[in-house]
Amino acid sequence: MDKLKISVLFDEDRSNHESTHDEVVDEVVNALTESGHKTSLLGIHNNLHELIDNLEDQKPDLVFNLCETFDDDYYGEMYVAAVLSMMKIRFTGTGPAGMAFRQDKAVTKKLMAFYDVPCPNYATFAKGKLEFAGKMRFPLFVKPLRGDASTGVSGNSLVNDYDSMVKRIDFIHKELNEVALVEEYIDGREFFVSVLGNDPPEVLPLLELDYSKLPSHLPKIYSEKAKFDEESEEYNAINFGVATDLTPELRNSISMVGAKAAHALQVMDYARVDIRLAQDGVPYVVEVNANPYLERTAEFAVAALQAGMGYNTLVNKIAEISWNRWEQISARPKPKKVHHKKKHLVAKKEETKKEEKKEEVVKKEEEKK
Repeated sequence: MDKLKISVLFDEDRSNHESTHDEVVDEVVNALTESGHKTSLLGIHNNLHELIDNLEDQKPDLVFNLCETFDDDYYGEMYVAAVLSMMKIRFTGTGPAGMAFRQDKAVTKKLMAFYDVPCPNYATFAKGKLEFAGKMRFPLFVKPLRGDASTGVSGNSLVNDYDSMVKRIDFIHKELNEVALVEEYIDGREFFVSVLGNDPPEVLPLLELDYSKLPSHLPKIYSEKAKFDEESEEYNAINFGVATDLTPELRNSISMVGAKAAHALQVMDYARVDIRLAQDGVPYVVEVNANPYLERTAEFAVAALQAGMGYNTLVNKIAEISWNRWEQISARPKPKKVHHKKKHLVAKKEETKKEEKKEEVVKKEEEKK
């Protein structure tokens, strides 16, 4: 791959009259720049015209898409990917269709069921439509139907009886203004499956969440507190590390389910799939993450490092994988566009030819007589 003009696209915090961004932006920019690419920063917040103007001004060969939201809207990452697609600009990661599939967790589960990817039994509960799903067994896990980064997930999300379930559903309806997703809780080990590339994908070494230091009164879940509240017990007790004690067969089974889940949801270039291993050895997908967080100490980069891939190599590998994918797309023959009126005329012409042939056959038969 030649050296490219790459715009690193990210959501920018512009509160308090200053602009700030996540540390991952600078890490990705440095990795691309050190490899010889000409990089530009492209921060956005809530101004679509600004995004379009800056893209037209920078004219990138490729956009490295780190954008997770737009105007504090959960669907923002899908909207941004759609804008890039409509502008015919090449970008890393998942497209708008794949983003849409994974943003509704019920749709996610339906697609995985179609591809025979194991996931927990579930039911959804909208406001005013509270029904008990008798096929599910306690304990159950209650979370918002839409949302990232464990939003709305806490110790109270794990419920063991009907009253607790109703209470948590009510919380999600009232406090988060969201549909509630209730699914069977898979009590078992939890793994991160990092998938790199498209055809074929490479599954990086498995990482596992370590709950061994978690106090016994706290449930073994990776809650919002565990991810972001540095003062909480969960944050300081839960860690992740390389899964080292798996048999080759079990490791392969978990890896294959993760790769299959990413494919089912049309997640492109790189993905992280969260899997719970049930007591019977079946790996269940609980979350599929498109464009997972790429900070150098985050799960995906750590998995890549275990595969012998340093951070700069990983970032540039993602850019290369994405570029090659777009090159393959551009090499495909373009379908011929036929105007509806033209289609009608072509069909009429074919019909006329058929009628003429039929008349010719009839005429010949009469001459024979």
